[in-house]
Amino acid sequence: MLEKMIDGLPCTGPDRGNKYVCSAETAINFKMCDSKEDLDSSEGFFKPAFTHQVFGEKEVIFGYKGLRIDMFFSAGTLTQYVKIDYAEKISSGTSFEADNILKLLADITPGGFTTNYVEFTVDLEMNRKFHPPGTLVDSYTKGDRVFDVYYATFEDEKFRNYHNRLQVFILWYIDAASYIDDEDPGWNLYTLYERITDSSGDTKYRSMGFLTAYSFYNYPRRTRQRISQVLVLPPFQGHGHGAHLLSTMYNHVSADPAIFDITVEDPSENFTRLRNFVDTVKCSNLAAFAPDKLKLGFSQAMADEARERYKITAIQSRKMYEILRLRATDTSCPEAHKAYRLDVKRRLNKAFQKEKKAMARQRARLTEEELKALDATKTPEQQHEFLERSFLELETEYRKVIERMAAFVEF
Repeated sequence: MLEKMIDGLPCTGPDRGNKYVCSAETAINFKMCDSKEDLDSSEGFFKPAFTHQVFGEKEVIFGYKGLRIDMFFSAGTLTQYVKIDYAEKISSGTSFEADNILKLLADITPGGFTTNYVEFTVDLEMNRKFHPPGTLVDSYTKGDRVFDVYYATFEDEKFRNYHNRLQVFILWYIDAASYIDDEDPGWNLYTLYERITDSSGDTKYRSMGFLTAYSFYNYPRRTRQRISQVLVLPPFQGHGHGAHLLSTMYNHVSADPAIFDITVEDPSENFTRLRNFVDTVKCSNLAAFAPDKLKLGFSQAMADEARERYKITAIQSRKMYEILRLRATDTSCPEAHKAYRLDVKRRLNKAFQKEKKAMARQRARLTEEELKALDATKTPEQQHEFLERSFLELETEYRKVIERMAAFVEF
């Protein structure tokens, strides 16, 4: 009997089982197209980071041999064309049916797609007339290339339709992502584009990425912005566009006195690094973070100025202080480095002691074995090792931010 490795079942069947199971990541290719020439070219494809949100935890597609799924997007409007090729498909006479790829893709593509090549080439022609919806809030250049950031909400119907096509990328690039509710007025969105002007003076736009943030009530009369999703598409990554996008959001929000601060929903490690870099650059320009003041320790003035100027939270501004103090510290001097290390460890130890108190409140609910395991991790030596390890990990991350700042020009 042919067995199927999908939905948790192993692919251990004889003869023909394995060859009908394809890695979704291997099979899928994305491409942004400005023209029919791009569509017909074999270059410019990029891969998804995740496929389990479409094809299941095993990230496999069943029923095909030599499978290739190409998803083309018009560079501006993001209309989509899906092309599926395969060498062989499992016979309908077997006990299993091949996965219905088009249905699986349609289920997660609210903006729809076409499977007709000619129809998509017409879309590419229409793409030349595309102009970003929303309000232009920032422009910047890299060499001779120009980039724009637009702000919009779902009250803009044109933007809502565009976002339906844009949001499909989060399932392929943000783990455990879900679509946001475009009926909720609390959402604020920032979209990033390259603006291209050709020799005839015509302008076209290329979609590059986006940031979403949600407005929450903050007692008594203000709101708090919580960043939810940030994505720069793979062809544009590694060039500082994520930092520009986040910085633009900060600058836009900072101009609104009704907004108290900016928080982040469940940040990934990569986003945490990006946020630390952007926040550190911004705090480095504030008077409260001047080198002579850093040596005096973290102050309320630092927290206040960071929040008032850039809506940075107090917890986050403390991290920026530690990064900037490390930059201002001569670590080749044992006394200076020790003073810095003890300052950071005092902050880490407060968090450690707070966690211990929380665990102590739970002791009555633990079994004898669990209590022994808990107490075994509380020796002074283990606490010291924990703090030292935590400090070294932080210092390593902080140095990466400092190195990036050294090569930084401006937002």
